[in-house]
Amino acid sequence: MEIYNKYFSKYYSELILISILFLFFFQLISDFIESIYALNLIEVELNENIAAALFLLSPIILLVPIFKKSFPNKGLVIIGEIMVICRILEPLFNTQIRMILTGIGVFCFMLFFPAFLQSKSKGNEEKNSLLIGVELSIGLGMLILFRTLGSTFDLTFHFWFLWIGWILAAIAAIMLINFLNPDRITKIFGEEVSSSINAPNQEKKGSKWKILGLSFGITSILVLIYFAFSSPVVISRWTEGNYTAITIITIIAITAFIFLVAFKPDIINKITFRGILIWNGLFVLMLVLTIGVHQIPFLFISSYPTYAPTTTIFHHIPLYIMLILSPIILIDFTLLTRELFRSKPSIRKIGGSFFITSIYLLLMIFSAVFTIVWDYIPYVGTFFRDMIWFVFLIVGLVIALPILLVRKDSLLFTKHSRNNFKGKLKISGLIGIMCIGTIIGVIVLEMPDKEGDIDNPIRILSYNIQQGYDENGDKNFEGQYEVIKNANASIIGLQESDTCRISGGNADIVRYINNRLKYYSYFGPKTVTGTYGLALLSKYPIKSAKTFYMESEGEQTATIEAQITIGAIIYNVFITHLGNFIDPNVSPFDRSHIIQQEQILERIGAKTNVILMGDFNFEPDTEHYNITIAHPLDDCWEIANSTSIGSVPNDWETRLPVERIDQMFISPDLTALSSYIEVTYFGGTAADHPALLTSIAI
Repeated sequence: MEIYNKYFSKYYSELILISILFLFFFQLISDFIESIYALNLIEVELNENIAAALFLLSPIILLVPIFKKSFPNKGLVIIGEIMVICRILEPLFNTQIRMILTGIGVFCFMLFFPAFLQSKSKGNEEKNSLLIGVELSIGLGMLILFRTLGSTFDLTFHFWFLWIGWILAAIAAIMLINFLNPDRITKIFGEEVSSSINAPNQEKKGSKWKILGLSFGITSILVLIYFAFSSPVVISRWTEGNYTAITIITIIAITAFIFLVAFKPDIINKITFRGILIWNGLFVLMLVLTIGVHQIPFLFISSYPTYAPTTTIFHHIPLYIMLILSPIILIDFTLLTRELFRSKPSIRKIGGSFFITSIYLLLMIFSAVFTIVWDYIPYVGTFFRDMIWFVFLIVGLVIALPILLVRKDSLLFTKHSRNNFKGKLKISGLIGIMCIGTIIGVIVLEMPDKEGDIDNPIRILSYNIQQGYDENGDKNFEGQYEVIKNANASIIGLQESDTCRISGGNADIVRYINNRLKYYSYFGPKTVTGTYGLALLSKYPIKSAKTFYMESEGEQTATIEAQITIGAIIYNVFITHLGNFIDPNVSPFDRSHIIQQEQILERIGAKTNVILMGDFNFEPDTEHYNITIAHPLDDCWEIANSTSIGSVPNDWETRLPVERIDQMFISPDLTALSSYIEVTYFGGTAADHPALLTSIAI
């Protein structure tokens, strides 16, 4: 301890420490929920891994009688260090072990956070609330920066950049030891403020119901950040909105809040209590409308196939209003934590409150995931179909309503909240790097290359990427990118590419791949529709891209339809993923699967130069296959001059070609134009399906 006091204690900064812990929390919970989902995805059923979600309920430990008076500083150090260790280790292991490590890390934060808040309630409530609001903002800003530079996949989890996480972890680990000092000094923008747990207690203690309400609001803000604002691509894929613009507006909004608190916190005094309520109400309304106007009410559609409505500028009005209003969640976090500090909660009150809100967090996570996999959820699953807007309505209301518990004088920040210029200069440099780095990163990465030379032969790739996981259920963005890059295809159709939601860690594999290929792209179904993900990538500009939906008894299915001009030929490209095949011997009256294929053929009609590819979930010599080649469309495998099977997952080598469900069909006129056709299945175990590459010489 003497060595620490001599060399490290003077470097303690609560601003830096808690910002890093907020960053680690969002990283850990993202990977934790993603790991649980991945392990269920492999078995295509709910399994015992879901029980790991109970790690979220750790605040119940604060109700143990031995913590009746307070949670010991030594306990904060231990659980904080364990959380840091879990964050360092988790990128090094497979999904099963990662689920355990991230679960333990989340467990530690969910215990650390309320205990930390309770300790802060014994200090300067005004400055402490401003500080924790900035800490959350910096943690969020760092996460957006790392996700932006990593093409939505957190850069600090990439093999070559693990050192960034190690450095942050080392800083946090050293600073955590300072909690052993009961008279520690924290610096808020350079000004020293005592964090002693022996500070005078003059405020009247709040009731358990008030503390519970405030805890709900604080937890719901963390939920909303985790669900959407920690990764702007999530919002982009909801809406077909411009990812670059959404990212820039989000990081500027966060930066503006931090500078407001750092330079002029008393400007909040100019916002009336009614103004805060109206601001919250408008934000929640715009949030729900941002999602709602892009959802499709499948339960009320009677005629299929049906096209997704064209996205217009009017659909994006709620989106950009919502983004501009978004700093209210950081203001709310500051006000709610200040009121919580003023309420002087006991460790048991805050522990009980956060235990209840952790149940709420768990329910919101399940609800968000159920809107995707509703068809697999017995009894209640149907309720969650087309209901993602409702999940966010609940989250928004649980943020806004607790503001009614905030006393009006908690909106007043005195001139003493202003801090010295030296401290402001330090924070300005840090935040400036974070903001400018994000903006430059997103602009540079999103710039496509110019159109290249005409390819002949034209190489066309169809690939079911299993939401970015390999055959064993481990995240494998890089491995799948290598498969795609090595194919050197002109046109690429991806299936199961819907990763940009909490079940996929809020990372977008289509953008991750395309930022490297520098192709043109069309994502396909918006993620709010809860369908299989589809995407089209092309070396050449994509024209008239749109999505239509087929009749579906279970999971909603869709097809991309687009035009691509290469040389003098306009290709009509269709990419699909049909629902799971139901054996007619098991369910002879269920014809929804074949109806989906009939509706695709209906949309193809008499079009020429057709390329139809995807995961059809039917094999050759089935009724589905027969109506396809009778359309007429030619099966590329059957008409190819050369076919081969390379490294493929599992037992696919023995199953191909008679049991192939990943197929590619072309129209007879395109076959007639072709002097030579080659077809190859390959890809190793990078996904649970083989990649299908067809080369057509014109």
